[in-house]
Amino acid sequence: MASNEGATIPLRYWVEGEEKRVVMAEARGDFVDVLFSFLTLPLGATIFHESHDHNNQPLLIGCISNLYQSVKHLSPAVFLNAICKRMLLSPRNAFEASCQRLKLNIHNTTLPTKYFMCSNKTDHPSSNKTDHPSSPVMMTTFEEATCSYCGKPMDKELELLLESNEKPDAAKYDGVFVKGDAMFLIFDDLRVLRSTPSDSLQLLRKHRHKDFSNITEKIPRVGMQEIFNILKQALISKSPLSDAFLENRESKPSYSFSPNINTCPSHLKDYVEIKVMVSKSRNKVLFAEAGEDFVDFLVSFLTTPLGAIVNLMNGKLSLGSIDNLYESIKNLDPSWFIESSDESLLNPKVAPQFGCKSNPLNVLEEGDPPKYWFGTPKKCNMESEKEKEKEMVSMKKDLLRDPPKEKEMKLSDPPKEKKHFDPPKEMKLFDPRSFAVDTSYKYGFMKRPCLFVVTDDLKLIPMTAASSFPYLQELENFKLDDVEQHIVKIRKRSHEALNLMRASLTCTESALTQSLFYLLRKWKCQRWIPFWGVLPRKKKKHGKKKEKKERASGKTSDMRNREKDKEVKKIEDGTENKPTLTTTQVPQETKIPNDV
Repeated sequence: MASNEGATIPLRYWVEGEEKRVVMAEARGDFVDVLFSFLTLPLGATIFHESHDHNNQPLLIGCISNLYQSVKHLSPAVFLNAICKRMLLSPRNAFEASCQRLKLNIHNTTLPTKYFMCSNKTDHPSSNKTDHPSSPVMMTTFEEATCSYCGKPMDKELELLLESNEKPDAAKYDGVFVKGDAMFLIFDDLRVLRSTPSDSLQLLRKHRHKDFSNITEKIPRVGMQEIFNILKQALISKSPLSDAFLENRESKPSYSFSPNINTCPSHLKDYVEIKVMVSKSRNKVLFAEAGEDFVDFLVSFLTTPLGAIVNLMNGKLSLGSIDNLYESIKNLDPSWFIESSDESLLNPKVAPQFGCKSNPLNVLEEGDPPKYWFGTPKKCNMESEKEKEKEMVSMKKDLLRDPPKEKEMKLSDPPKEKKHFDPPKEMKLFDPRSFAVDTSYKYGFMKRPCLFVVTDDLKLIPMTAASSFPYLQELENFKLDDVEQHIVKIRKRSHEALNLMRASLTCTESALTQSLFYLLRKWKCQRWIPFWGVLPRKKKKHGKKKEKKERASGKTSDMRNREKDKEVKKIEDGTENKPTLTTTQVPQETKIPNDV
């Protein structure tokens, strides 16, 4: 658990007497920091936190909870290695360093980041100063990782060196994302504004309050349990503050799914292909057969920050009150944020080494990995004599000391001061999913090749070494003549991929059916409308024959266009289909007497 589990934050909120709901709340920036940090949570970490909360009540978010439970119960043999499973079940937050400064840090419920290197230095290029004078030292943040040079476990744990008097740049503002000394208004639906008398008055008028006679003020201390409750309600409810603080109140889940039916151009060749089985009578996806790329795409949802998903949906995820938090960051004055943290919160990145190259939504770029240095710390940064000689890892090179030059060494110095030590050496993060020394190539999470059955509610069933007949027998109301097969191509940056991600969060039972609904309509029309797709092909074929015939007669395209223009002009003038009178057919003019 977090070290600040016993910490609390003051909060003031007002409750409406008759309807028993929170009208608004007021708090300092430290409480708003915690709310905004919800957007940095990867989906897998969100489900992990809620499944390990104080009430032991797992959180159900659409079909993504089924996906998480499937990964949890899959055998480690289906993954690229055992580390991949732990990466998905407890993904790392790219804002981990910033969230460590939160007064209530729910991100600390996962294990803190540890640093490891290979204890065998003799087989490494970095140990050969002649052939590889600038080769970096390999380091990993995952336990049980194997060294790519010697094949031995990277089990030597390193201690991260922090400057004793080091203070974060944000400390002068007493905050993490927003300035801590500022006061903010928080509405029941988690919309956040600067606390001003005019905004408070406008809010009271909106709810038709003439005075404060029917409003009760409460000033509680908010702890970890209350923050967990707010997070849980923020993902499912439109009134998370009321549902979290008021007793005897049942939250009403708020989900809505409105897919985008614009398809990606079919000429693009970069796509992930799946085989979909559809029930014709129910117009419903029964299951899909997919390989490693599509399964990697699905499980990569778990490593994606919540704010990145809202950003992909243009701020309209329609999941509880998360959209309001995201919109509040956009609408608040940037001057109230610390060092452009609003831009980072609006588009949070996947943590380094937790990305997936085969993800069709390849806009989810990984954050830049930090640089690390390995060496002996300077004396001023260490308290004990024993620590001064210990090799450590640091994110700042100037915290480590360089070896003294020969001319600087004095004969009068004690022997212990002449002890040799290496200069600071750059460390390179080793990706445990890479089997080569070149760690620039990023694999997915699943072993290749593989075959999975993906149910309509996103449960994963490996079929690589299993029989498919027992699964077919378990399907309800399954009839062979009622099933048809279709091939679906999910292309890079397509609306199909976005629809599937949105449906996984907002649909509780049928994510595949909802995300592919427009294809289901098309397939249904193909079954019931006679000659569907045949007549356009025949018309196109007839047009080609006509052009070929005219070409053979010697007519050019300009001649054909002039003939078409003449026909159009005849139709506009009304002279089409009128008989042409020759000179012999022109009637003689008949003179009419004046007296008639």
